[in-house]
Amino acid sequence: MIPIILQQVANALSVDLENGASRIQVLRVTTDSRDVRPGDLFIAIRGERFDGHEFVANSMERGAVGCVVDRQWHAESDGRAAYPCVVVPDTIRALGELGAWYRREVMNQRTVVIAVTGSNGKTTAKRMIDHVLEESVVGRASPKSFNNHIGVPLTLLSAEKSDRYLVVEIGTSALGEVAALAQITSPDVGIITSVGEAHLQGLGSLENIAVEKASLFDHVRPGGMAIANVDCAELRALLEERESFKLFAVGFDQAANFRVRCIRRSMRHSTIEMDGRFVVDLPMPGAHHATNAAAAFAVARWFGLDPEVIIDRLATFESPSGRTCTFEKQGVTIVDDTYNANPSSMRTAIETLRVSATGRRVFVMGDMLELGEASEDLHRQIVREVVKAEIELLVVIGKASASAVELEWAAQHNQPQKPKLVVCADAEDGSRVIPSMLMPGDSVWLKGSRAMNLDRVVKALCERSGNKAAVA
Repeated sequence: MIPIILQQVANALSVDLENGASRIQVLRVTTDSRDVRPGDLFIAIRGERFDGHEFVANSMERGAVGCVVDRQWHAESDGRAAYPCVVVPDTIRALGELGAWYRREVMNQRTVVIAVTGSNGKTTAKRMIDHVLEESVVGRASPKSFNNHIGVPLTLLSAEKSDRYLVVEIGTSALGEVAALAQITSPDVGIITSVGEAHLQGLGSLENIAVEKASLFDHVRPGGMAIANVDCAELRALLEERESFKLFAVGFDQAANFRVRCIRRSMRHSTIEMDGRFVVDLPMPGAHHATNAAAAFAVARWFGLDPEVIIDRLATFESPSGRTCTFEKQGVTIVDDTYNANPSSMRTAIETLRVSATGRRVFVMGDMLELGEASEDLHRQIVREVVKAEIELLVVIGKASASAVELEWAAQHNQPQKPKLVVCADAEDGSRVIPSMLMPGDSVWLKGSRAMNLDRVVKALCERSGNKAAVA
């Protein structure tokens, strides 16, 4: 962070500074009292499980130079109000306002801000861009999945004066969230990795999702660049008649001006051709990563990197945790894709397993959450995709998946190609059952929403000892 002073914080939020030395420097902003260091500004957030106001005293003891608190706490705090306080109506809103002010007034304007959104692939694309650039250009990317109304402004506030790039991830689960975060971010480059059936409970329809993602481009700075995966027809229709920035369309579809295609794929690698000229060997399974690689390629070219340098960097990229991470354990190829799931990413996983595995194909399907009224139908669709892909063994974990299987098995009672089926109540049950089902030569792909905890099953597979008989 570029140091600022407490009075600047108060001025940016249009409030007074209470009990503080106005010239004292702020070296970092945090909302986590456990991580407070000397020189930090602590912003107390009221959350579902914790109230940051309960940790103001602890934060000050750890060396915070001041705190941002809401009026309710300040009115009830008695002697504790002697702390240097910036008192605001809403601390979450204040964090966003501070991030927007920092981006506008403090951040080095030579720092290229790259904002990434999409139903799938946000974190992977963000990490790819950072990985490609970091050897040649000074900069940083948001940690973990800092993609909401707290993580985005914290990412902006982390930018240093020397940074030439900052990659920001923007997520959404309700209409208007992308636009609000994009307005704070004011990106030079906006990227939409994909549009798919995610967070339908809050977004309602695929058309709404496309509109929500496309709203990112309304806030790209004039003269900037917009990169969009145009394989989704709903998104393509929204990209016409935009002239304030350069549109770089990537995808498998003919509408793309930077087309990609998959030449070879296995459970460990995907060889991609981009624009009919550039061949990239990605050390991860799945043709869908081609569009993320194309976005990273476009950004790197924006910075003037040579194509061969970009290709070499992409070839050394490592998947983020829980996102198509592939490894072998006792002769079994395991794909840990457990970080999250929605129907479009489920279909991609099933198709990749179908075409890439050489031995018995095992698919571990956890529930997909936040799908609203469409949940039952979408879970049934995914079960039908498994049957059509001729997966040999299907393991379902969770109530929605189990219900979908029950309904589909009844509807397809005459289908001889149905896989062997195992139903597990939860991840703990799966951790006990699944390791004993696998044998050398199997390929197993695990995917489900984060709350299903399928990473625990992956851990159990890593710890398995001995190879027991497979399901007959």
